[in-house]
Amino acid sequence: MNKKRNLFSICLLFSIIILSSLFLTNISYAADLNDSTTLSQNEVVKSSKSLYNYINKNEKLPETIKVSNKNYSTEQFLYAMSKTVLSKKNNLKDNIPIKYNIKKAKKPSGSNIKGNIYLKDISGYSEIIIDYIDKNNRVPNSIKTNLGNMQYETIVFTFSKFLSKTNSNGKLTNKITISVAKKSPINNKGYTIELFSKYKKGDSLNKYLSSTKNAPSKGKYIKDLANQITKNHNTTLSKAEAIFDWVKNNIKYSRYSNTKYGGEKTIKNSKGNCVDNSHALTSLLRASNIPVRYVNGRCDFTKGDLARVTVSHVWVQVLINDQWMVADGIYKGNRLGYVANWKANSYKLYGFYPSI
Repeated sequence: MNKKRNLFSICLLFSIIILSSLFLTNISYAADLNDSTTLSQNEVVKSSKSLYNYINKNEKLPETIKVSNKNYSTEQFLYAMSKTVLSKKNNLKDNIPIKYNIKKAKKPSGSNIKGNIYLKDISGYSEIIIDYIDKNNRVPNSIKTNLGNMQYETIVFTFSKFLSKTNSNGKLTNKITISVAKKSPINNKGYTIELFSKYKKGDSLNKYLSSTKNAPSKGKYIKDLANQITKNHNTTLSKAEAIFDWVKNNIKYSRYSNTKYGGEKTIKNSKGNCVDNSHALTSLLRASNIPVRYVNGRCDFTKGDLARVTVSHVWVQVLINDQWMVADGIYKGNRLGYVANWKANSYKLYGFYPSI
């Protein structure tokens, strides 16, 4: 009898342990599922403000958007922003679903967008975007608006700006003003394409790779430094970006005319004007077997040491995949392929040169 009771007790205890384990597992699973499938409206609004500030400053979309210490793609976040606009417009307090595995736009394209966008407009765009993503599991290349065809990247910028204007009570703004050109860096992967040139086939590259008096590229000092800067980089673009970043971060701008130091001495002195900064870039890039040419023009500066000055200026172009990409290393807000410190749409071009 005692044996039967003991056996019964053991079986009962075992059953309780199994059921408890399953119950706790289900609770844990449910919590994980909820945590990973929804966001609060406040979280979306807060991250929209950060996203707007980032795009406004850098003129490009970020790789990911951080929401409460988790990273989401811009495609996911556009879906969440669209849902948030509609929920707020309809005075709903629901959480916002996260949609996974949304594909990128195939070929984003659009027109210049300039003018006012109202709450009723953004609500309509939200419905279009949600419907498109739900049907295609992909973000649209563009959407039709009252201001023209709005490209995907401009859509993301517009929604981030609209939600960033949400007031402290959670109420949406009634209107924002948008001005994003088709050629804006925002719509072109962060590049100032107005300052790019197409490589002309048949144009010999030897002159763009030559070591010169002002831009020596074959000496041990320059070669060793170029190798050191690019040692963890495998592609031409990655090497060029590493060299550009090194020059803009290590050579302080100093204003004077023409050439004073040349490339190697500019690097050693850690200072130089636009011409010597260009010599430094040319030396290191050519030492890495990357073709470079000089560009001269008259520019209207808006930022940095030359802000509010219109003056003759020198920068370089770097040949990447049959495109001459702009590289101006005198301002830390610039990137390879992107200029922030002078007006790219109104400069006067004087010419291109293999050496100066």
